Amino acid sequence: MNRGWNSSRSTRIRTAIIGIAVPLAIAAISFVVMLVWLPTLPDPIAVHWSSASGPDGFGPALLFIFTPLIITILFAIFTAFATAKLTPSGRLNWTQKAIAVTGVWLSTMLSVAFLGSLEVQRGLDDAHKAGDVLPSLLLGLVLASALAVAAWFLLPKYELVPDVGQTPERVEIAPSERLSWMQRARLGTAGLILIGLVLVVCIGATVLVWVAGKLTWLPIVVLAFVIVLVVTNTWWWIAVDERGLVVRGILGWPGTVIPLSDIRSVQVIEVNASRDFGGWGWRWGGHGRTGVILTSGKAIEVTRSGGKRFAVTVDDAETGAGVIAALLSRKPAQSSGKPS
Repeated sequence: MNRGWNSSRSTRIRTAIIGIAVPLAIAAISFVVMLVWLPTLPDPIAVHWSSASGPDGFGPALLFIFTPLIITILFAIFTAFATAKLTPSGRLNWTQKAIAVTGVWLSTMLSVAFLGSLEVQRGLDDAHKAGDVLPSLLLGLVLASALAVAAWFLLPKYELVPDVGQTPERVEIAPSERLSWMQRARLGTAGLILIGLVLVVCIGATVLVWVAGKLTWLPIVVLAFVIVLVVTNTWWWIAVDERGLVVRGILGWPGTVIPLSDIRSVQVIEVNASRDFGGWGWRWGGHGRTGVILTSGKAIEVTRSGGKRFAVTVDDAETGAGVIAALLSRKPAQSSGKPS
């Protein structure tokens, strides 16, 4: 027990330092440097560059300077939340380790890119004269990737924890009966809060730029993109019928259909959204595992013919999985042809 406690404590300390403290330190240092540069910058500053014409988007410097720090703080909070519950042996799973490493990459990339974008504008009276930012972006990509690789190896080895799923009770049906099941699912409270925060930040940034009289197409496009993501990822339809497992957004997109012929098995599993999939919505959990994760709780998980797994969290997952099991039980009879 003492060894397990020491392993858990070591993992938590290393994760807190590498996945939370290091990204925050990088963002804080770049924030201070950009604040020092503030008096030397034009007003407004360039915030977007076109490969053909150079600077083509402009906005207030202070909002630009705060952006990397705010994003890093929000992601650090998410990292702390996602890595709070370790595996039974006191280690990170693959998704948790990837989240911690992503924090390092994100903070470094944003800090270097934003610093480089301001550095080429120092001392200018007009942001239209700003130089190219591509070298800064490339430098940020290289440094962020290098630090992310280092973080991966400095963090403890991840542990693959097999799902402890339940075999669903098969719904009994007659050979001639048709069977279908449908459920509407909504993003859970935690996901709604996260999306709400992102939406508030985007709306607030757009309003600030508009009040400053420097509104460009860029913040409007970003806000529109976030709104589309909210609408298409908040409500979903989940259905099981002769087509297989059908999962679609409320507007019909995004979505997928996993045919019965491609389903090898089905089970009901318990999902922790942040720990197992790194968040909410259409997610990739690593090692051939994907899913539509709307909340933490019970999910239908199907294993496909090639071994890949797909999970969807939904109310009454037991019944939905039971319907899949019933339809799967009819496959051999359907493929065997007429009796002789």
